[in-house]
Amino acid sequence: MTPMLLLSRDCIICLVSIWIAPIECVFDLIKSELARRGIPLEAADQIAPHAA
Repeated sequence: MTPMLLLSRDCIICLVSIWIAPIECVFDLIKSELARRGIPLEAADQIAPHAA
């Protein structure tokens, strides 16, 4: 039973990692664009609520 639980856990971790990878890529693109424009990440956090 324990090997099956470990295998199930590993499968869940793998699937979640695959699902999250594109989201991480998008966030990296956003961070690099903010850096290119010279906006520090702390300032971007303060600007976001006012823009909405």
